[in-house]
Amino acid sequence: MAFKSLLTFVTLAATLTGINACCQLFAVRDDLQENLFHGGQCTAEAHESLRLTFHDAIAISPALEAQGKFGGGGADGSIAIFPEIETNFHPNIGLDEIVELQKPFIARHNLSVADFY
Repeated sequence: MAFKSLLTFVTLAATLTGINACCQLFAVRDDLQENLFHGGQCTAEAHESLRLTFHDAIAISPALEAQGKFGGGGADGSIAIFPEIETNFHPNIGLDEIVELQKPFIARHNLSVADFY
């Protein structure tokens, strides 16, 4: 229920602010709610999608940071681009299933994984 309310709020905010770029994402939202979240229910798929987005956004590379380079961070879709690496990192264990479930939605709506996450 809270997830559905959040999506409603985001939709309303985008509509009121007149952000036309968001309009193309309404079809993605509708498809996700109907076909992944079982009609907008707060199911395991909804929980894991939120977890996936969070883990993709906070990912960092301590090795790169130790070299004085940018160590990552931000929702860039790397967890779906490199699932064989990223989903084997201990905090990401179990996210491989939702990555696979979301791939058809990314393909169907012709989105980059960064735009999807």
